[in-house]
Amino acid sequence: MSKIINISNAFILGGTFGLERETLRVTAEGYMAHTPHPFPNDSHIVKDFCENQAEINTGVHSTAQGAIGELTKLSKRLNTELKKHGERLWMYSNPPYIKNEDDIPVAVYEGDQQGKHSYRLYLSEKYGKYKMTLSGIHVNYSLSEEMLRYCFSQSSNSDYKQLKNYAYLRLAQGLLEYGWLINLLFSSSPVCDGSYLSPERIGESVITDYASVRCGKEGYWNNFTPVLSYESVLSYAESIQKYIESGKLAGVGELYYPIRLKPKGVNRLNNLVQNGVNHIELRNIDINPFAKEGIDVRDLEFLELLMLWIYCTYHEKPSRDEQISAVENFKNSALYDIDNTILFNDNTKKESLRTAGIRILSEITAFYKNNTKADNLLEYQLNKLTEKNTRYAEKVRAYLKDNYIEKVII
Repeated sequence: MSKIINISNAFILGGTFGLERETLRVTAEGYMAHTPHPFPNDSHIVKDFCENQAEINTGVHSTAQGAIGELTKLSKRLNTELKKHGERLWMYSNPPYIKNEDDIPVAVYEGDQQGKHSYRLYLSEKYGKYKMTLSGIHVNYSLSEEMLRYCFSQSSNSDYKQLKNYAYLRLAQGLLEYGWLINLLFSSSPVCDGSYLSPERIGESVITDYASVRCGKEGYWNNFTPVLSYESVLSYAESIQKYIESGKLAGVGELYYPIRLKPKGVNRLNNLVQNGVNHIELRNIDINPFAKEGIDVRDLEFLELLMLWIYCTYHEKPSRDEQISAVENFKNSALYDIDNTILFNDNTKKESLRTAGIRILSEITAFYKNNTKADNLLEYQLNKLTEKNTRYAEKVRAYLKDNYIEKVII
């Protein structure tokens, strides 16, 4: 981790953001809503797994605030329509009351989109309907074109697309190693309604072992640990394709992995290989109930700091065993007890998640020295690990430890 790309901090902070927020529609009493999806023809507000789960998609923005601004407008538009039926958006990653499986009607599509319905039926059989109600926010990030063009001008590479692909492969490898930090800092779903575990326990506050149920071992994961190739975009696509051909995945969309490399437009492997990587998708972000639209702008801006620190820091390609250990770090970093949970690393050091998190944040702070905005953002993250009851999960657990539904419907 010693080789550094020597680029000015101010120069590299110019990437673009897009957001996808999954959210459930609920009644005033906190039950799953069963009215039709209110915007059947809007590409920005679509159905997700089930009829009562909406997905709000922003466009691409040059700032984190711009992306959150559009998310705010779209959420307000959706909420305005929902209020006409006495409904609202659910503000948590874990679902509300679930009476039974009939409370989770698989999203129906017709005509040339009928395959989407069949695919969701397949997912419900394979993973169970309950798990598919876990909701979160996906962050799509593109590296600064100006920075990439500068890197191209300084390199001996004569193919810009190849250099750009390599940049995203490098970033994906680094996020595989350090992405657990996102769970550590952002997790905010430690409590669930008892009905998620059993219909007889409806309305009961269940304190889980997790800071994030959806990112933990029993959350949104495939039934196997994917091992991917980062040698090239072609080999990356081929390593996913082999799981599709073996029947372990129905398609690239079923890759439940915290990091995805994606092309512009349709998310298909042939599009990725032909046109190259357009952005990286981070999928391990809980809905933050303390932020109006589910994500705090300081957290979104921190993600850019994290990714650019990773990009500018050299990383070897992870071996098979290192990839498997990295996935375990993602799952373990979703646990609530961060003092007694050990990070898998290079086997030379054994650190608790809290200690490792403080160490990494200190390294990132040193990288962005003399950058006042970065200092403030990093201090905000560091406080979550050094100040008592400042982690989102701690605050949520304290609030929802009893009387779950009376509190969450306020």
